[in-house]
Amino acid sequence: MDRVGLAAALFDEGEAERGSAAAQQALDDAARVDSTLVVFRHNTLLDAACPYETAAVDEMRTRVKDLAAARPLVAATAWAHGLLPRIDRSGVEPR
Repeated sequence: MDRVGLAAALFDEGEAERGSAAAQQALDDAARVDSTLVVFRHNTLLDAACPYETAAVDEMRTRVKDLAAARPLVAATAWAHGLLPRIDRSGVEPR
């Protein structure tokens, strides 16, 4: 959870590459936990990375989407409570 906050802070400070690296570490940890709270925190990453269109950020978005797909019940619970955006198949949240 602290790594998610670090990644989000780096994104907010304009450090897209460092934020992406920290996000990948956070996602590595998240892959080992089946938690609605962890899935909710992924939304923090997506929000913070929103202004960036780099390969590293796109890879992070894909990993978030893949983790949500691997845990459909946890993701569905988070979405049902409005904790996650609805992401289409391209990995983009409809606006």
